[in-house]
Amino acid sequence: MNSSLTKIYWDTKLPIYKLSHSKLSERGITSLLIDVDGTLLSRNSNIIPVKVKNWIIRSKEIFDLYLISNNPSEKRISKIGKELGIRYKCKALKPRIKNTLEVINNLNKDKNNIAIVGDRIFTDIIVGNRCKIKTILIQRLNKKGLPLKFNTTLFIEKFISLFLF
Repeated sequence: MNSSLTKIYWDTKLPIYKLSHSKLSERGITSLLIDVDGTLLSRNSNIIPVKVKNWIIRSKEIFDLYLISNNPSEKRISKIGKELGIRYKCKALKPRIKNTLEVINNLNKDKNNIAIVGDRIFTDIIVGNRCKIKTILIQRLNKKGLPLKFNTTLFIEKFISLFLF
């Protein structure tokens, strides 16, 4: 039995740039908290893939966006936030809820319409569930901006999640 903490609202099995804007809207989502490393670009890269940039440009027309990252580097996350024109929070300490709740409160939107998008169960999905917002799991991106064919971390997290109650 899966723990409610690791329950995924929508396991897309897709990279973020293939996430359907219309399907997000159909689910009542109006605001997205977006993880950075692994979700928008590889942890080992400073270049945001063109497909991701185009997806973000379209998303900004429809949704309120906020970057939320555990990365402690203000320099890295601020550069990405500024490049995409999105507010950001680094050192979020996910799955702890304090900083994520602060971001949710800053959005000043109904929690039922907010989702967190990320590539990790034990950070992004758990913090989303603890904050009572929708959770969307996407495929992690590699250095070339392509989805990883096999994500060892996610495999292990899904396996461990099977034994949590």
